Amino acid sequence: MSITPHPRRPVPVRPTPASGRELLAVLRITALPTPRRDLEHALHWSAWRRHHRHQATEAHRRWNNITAAATT
Repeated sequence: MSITPHPRRPVPVRPTPASGRELLAVLRITALPTPRRDLEHALHWSAWRRHHRHQATEAHRRWNNITAAATT
């Protein structure tokens, strides 16, 4: 009497889940508009960024003064 091996069923192949970087790349290609790179936009963004940074600096300075006064 000979023993025949049991035929194996093929294991279904599942792809690994997409990484965050891969999903971002697909999103950039398919849905997000390309960023503006003209001079007018760059100057406007730069002015906005400097203004925002100034506001944040002042807010931190005020907060530090308040906490310093409360602890002394």
